[in-house]
Amino acid sequence: MSYDPHSKEWLLHRFETYKDLRASDKAYWCEKYGVYVITRYDDVFYALNNPKIFSSAGGNLLIERGERLGRTLGASDNPIHSEYKDMVLQAYAKENMERVSKSFTERANKLLENKTEINISDVTEELGAWLTIELMNSPLDKEEALQLALYTHRHHPLVAVENVDPNATAKFEKINHHIMSKTPSGPGVYNQYVNNNPKRLDRPALMVGTMATGPGSTAAALQSLTLDLFYENQLDAVINDRTLIPKAVNESLRFRAGVGRFTRTVTENVILHDTFLKAGDRIAICLESANRDPANWIDPDKFLIHRTDKTKHLAWGHGVHSCIALAISKEMIRIYLKTLLDKVGKYEILTKPEDLEYVLMFGGNISMMSNIILRKL
Repeated sequence: MSYDPHSKEWLLHRFETYKDLRASDKAYWCEKYGVYVITRYDDVFYALNNPKIFSSAGGNLLIERGERLGRTLGASDNPIHSEYKDMVLQAYAKENMERVSKSFTERANKLLENKTEINISDVTEELGAWLTIELMNSPLDKEEALQLALYTHRHHPLVAVENVDPNATAKFEKINHHIMSKTPSGPGVYNQYVNNNPKRLDRPALMVGTMATGPGSTAAALQSLTLDLFYENQLDAVINDRTLIPKAVNESLRFRAGVGRFTRTVTENVILHDTFLKAGDRIAICLESANRDPANWIDPDKFLIHRTDKTKHLAWGHGVHSCIALAISKEMIRIYLKTLLDKVGKYEILTKPEDLEYVLMFGGNISMMSNIILRKL
């Protein structure tokens, strides 16, 4: 047994490892990262549903940086967490979502049309970044903002493990200062930061957080769906019946959650996974393992579009800390799949499952891949 989301080999075989960890009488203690690994559905659900006992104030990443604590949605508890979330809720209102959906659809069409062989890793990373900048809607030129988001995601030390640019933080802060000096040009997260921030909460930290995590989490979900439909022999079913798109998206989120794990800090003594945890202990909550727990799912290692389980999958979290962009992200995944079927149709994945190359992310939460090659048939 082991647990190491910063190992490409581990990421490739993690679902096999999770079976052993779920079957263990006790939660696995990971010495390398100083966390108890929580893998059963009921335990993961309990932890997510009890944020006062399992706190995000100490961070939600496997490796954490002090500058994030209390300054981002992912690394804060109430009341600060709710203040941050309430500050930007209007950015996710229906009118703005229609604008974002239209722009995302146009970008997806542009990236997928008139191509026979496609690097889906590159396409999905760009789409994830495009969604991020459209949600942000800063005064920057869109193409300039896109390049900033991609650069931040690939080279900023808060995100990347490989190919880190030591000048990335200073470069981002310089551009961020330039952005903050401008007037909002329309609805979006940036507008909310500027006009709905009575306590002068830390706008730059929130901006970095959005730029850093948005592209990867969306890209990972798009990549997983593309792979799952082909590897699990479900592509023909969706091609022949487009009404299955929402079900295919939902099952892919369960089957191979792009955001697979979070950490929490225990605030009081509690027993979880038959393990006594004391205040101050850290746990790794494995969403992707919970989503394949045979105690809660029928044939959990099978991709079943017509799944009838009543259990709610935990992709992107649950409860007060569930992803604020969950609804719009699911809609963008559906748009992506519809566009993929419209522009490409039947396809094959040239990359074999054992040859997938995972991108190592600093926080160890996101399972994004770098070498998915698709060929139109």
